[in-house]
Amino acid sequence: MHDEVKGQVPVAFAVVKDASLVATDAGRKALEAEVKQKVDALLGAIARPHRVYFISGLPKTRSGKMLRRSIQALAEGRDPGDLTTIEDRSTLDQIVEALKSQ
Repeated sequence: MHDEVKGQVPVAFAVVKDASLVATDAGRKALEAEVKQKVDALLGAIARPHRVYFISGLPKTRSGKMLRRSIQALAEGRDPGDLTTIEDRSTLDQIVEALKSQ
């Protein structure tokens, strides 16, 4: 995503198996901190996401491929492009709503 100071910062979209973990603000913040710590441990602080958005599903094609290009476009406020092969359009709507809540 665009950042005024750094130019761009990484963000993460994560699917939670148990939605009750992120039902409260405190639960969401705790799980977000846990994700950031895991990224620090595996990839280093340079890759730590600026923000972690929890959603119920990620946009995929009917054949199961992740629509990373579309996710990035939505995060940057651009048109997501050709979505004729998307399996569940509501996943893109969830990303848009999550980004509005920041």
